Amino acid sequence: MQIELYYLAGLAVILFLLYMSAKKHLWSKYILLFSFILLNGVYLIWRTFYTLPTVGIISFIFGLLLLFTEWAGFTQSIIFTILSWKPFKRKTIPLHSFRELPTVDVFIATYNEPEDLLKRTITGSLLMRYPEDKVKVYVCDDGKRPEIKTLTESLGAYYISREDNKHAKAGNLNHAMNITNGDIIVTMDADMVPKINFLERTVGHFLDKDVSFVQAPQVFYNADPFQYNLFYEQRLTNEQDFFMRRLEEGKDRFNATMYVGSNALFRRSSLENIGGFATGVITEDMATGMFLQTDNQKTVFVNETLAVGLSAETFPELLKQRDRWARGNIQVARKWNPLKIKGLSFMQKLLYLDGIHYWFFGIYKMVYLLAPLLFLLFSIYSIQTDFKTLLIFWFPAFFSSMLAFKRMADNKRSVIWSHIYEVSLAPFMAYSVLSEIFLKERGKFNVTSKGIQNDSRNFHWKLTIPYFVLLLMTVVSLCMIGIHLFTPIQIYQNTEMLIINIFWVVYNALAILIALLITVERPRFRGTERFTVKRIATIANNHGLEILCTVMDLSETGGRIRLNKKEYDRLQLQKEDIYLNVGKAKDIKLKKQWVTKEKDSYFLGVSFVDINSDQYKGLISLLFVESSDIYSSRVYTKASVLGALIQFFFKTEHKPKKLVRKTIREQTSMDICIHLAKKTINGNIVDISNTGCQVKTRRRIDQDTFLIETEDGKKTSVQLHWEKKKGRHYYYGTSFGSNHIKNRIGA
Repeated sequence: MQIELYYLAGLAVILFLLYMSAKKHLWSKYILLFSFILLNGVYLIWRTFYTLPTVGIISFIFGLLLLFTEWAGFTQSIIFTILSWKPFKRKTIPLHSFRELPTVDVFIATYNEPEDLLKRTITGSLLMRYPEDKVKVYVCDDGKRPEIKTLTESLGAYYISREDNKHAKAGNLNHAMNITNGDIIVTMDADMVPKINFLERTVGHFLDKDVSFVQAPQVFYNADPFQYNLFYEQRLTNEQDFFMRRLEEGKDRFNATMYVGSNALFRRSSLENIGGFATGVITEDMATGMFLQTDNQKTVFVNETLAVGLSAETFPELLKQRDRWARGNIQVARKWNPLKIKGLSFMQKLLYLDGIHYWFFGIYKMVYLLAPLLFLLFSIYSIQTDFKTLLIFWFPAFFSSMLAFKRMADNKRSVIWSHIYEVSLAPFMAYSVLSEIFLKERGKFNVTSKGIQNDSRNFHWKLTIPYFVLLLMTVVSLCMIGIHLFTPIQIYQNTEMLIINIFWVVYNALAILIALLITVERPRFRGTERFTVKRIATIANNHGLEILCTVMDLSETGGRIRLNKKEYDRLQLQKEDIYLNVGKAKDIKLKKQWVTKEKDSYFLGVSFVDINSDQYKGLISLLFVESSDIYSSRVYTKASVLGALIQFFFKTEHKPKKLVRKTIREQTSMDICIHLAKKTINGNIVDISNTGCQVKTRRRIDQDTFLIETEDGKKTSVQLHWEKKKGRHYYYGTSFGSNHIKNRIGA
């Protein structure tokens, strides 16, 4: 065994050195990836010929099932390695390369999305840099809502509706296509706000007459349920970033970019040649993109943040979205098998087939979850070998997989978090795929809800049933292991197989536990997302006042402003309306909501009052259209599983502390007399502001208003707002009467 350990240690060192070197040297990356494929291939060949169980027919069947699952995963790894083998970047083709710019029609497809969400997208689309006479924005409303028609026309866009909703989104887009005439068609989801340079960075690629469509990645400005519910917004990237930024770029090298339903531009004539957007399936985007790549047509992926939108905000909505995607891919495969589509290259067929194959991950992951549990609970073998031999073949394959994946994913994903994502989705995706294949359920097109707001935690207990079943099986199996190891009762005959399965059951249990936490929906108190901006701005009034400030974060409805003491004191003297000027948003009337002090800075929470259309455009421009790209560089940062557990249990809460004070309270210690209706008691003021103070006493106050008197004999009336007891003292929050201020009582 000593020689084997030296071999494993030496191989691990070599692989790690290759991994470190691959950061700078491409040759190291190639050797690492080749080693990964070789070691995993050797492992699976060994698994195929030497490890199938021979202890019974049931074990043999489950052994075959696990082996098939491992081979299926290996084929996906080979595809990912091919996509990641060689970096591929597109050059931008400037618009001035055209003799005459093509005309552009922007289609915003909507059904039941909130009005404020649509307003944001319409405004952003109208602010894109492109000659005004060359671009038109259309809102394609399958909801047939009068208020959306009014909104659309008030903003300067065009409204389209139809009599029926046949073929859902694809039918909606085809209807709009039939009554418009732009050379280029842009499809945008209702929540996707394009940046100002969206058309500048994409339209140029249509200079090549063979280009049929151009795709930009979907980028999301809000935290997805994994990030948000685990309080890991700053440590995890959005779960879709890996596909949108890494896999799509790799597919582009083989002219196999997938159309993802939004942020895409189409040559109208190319769409007309295939009969418009594909119908009859619930993922029209995949099928449409596939047809547009036949007969040597070209597609382009522009790997830049050119539009930002909302990802699914709750775990149930995410599951609904993935269910639609999984069923839609299988429907496409059933109706238009990529292997039988004429005009696709071998690599295009392979990559589309791999995209469909991906959605079977739920079944595969359930096999991985159940295999060790079946052994520990029922002595059903899925693999039969000794521990030493398994270690020799399995460890190099597993370790090389971790390092190769981390290098290929470029910190957009890790092995452990991929495991967690797949475990979280596995029970539901397995059901979606199996029911679509065998039951052929006719699923309808479900729109993912966006702009969700809730004030309390929500535990999706129905979704936890499969996790609790798996966790219960895990606990029972661990108890059986304990009985076997620490009592005379011998449950397992093969101790070496026991060690192997203990490792996997613990590894899986961590992912199951994280999946359970994700079902605890964290409150979303804000109706609109807040963005960190840190922009220099000014606060002004109508009489020449100008106060310099910094806008720390901002939304369409309010913001947080930082002031130094001098500027804050100047602001406190103002009794008239004040206005904010930040970026292109001018003269926005402010309503002060709260104020806090941190060190030498004062932070002011404000809401906006009666915003006009120009001010709204200025805010959208600042927040979305002309904002800096903070998304492309997002990577996994110290995203440990243990850290996720700690973050959840220490940060989870029913409601955050609400900031309501509108003036700063100063710490003090002032003895006072408190005059009540029938008695006078002693007390102390512990903090004070222009509008109120906090009073401490040893006796309880049982009336809402009373007089306080300072040592110099000054009196003022106060209104009681709250009461709190700490130890032997009572604390009361009070506000002064309308004719009394802080100076009145001598502070």
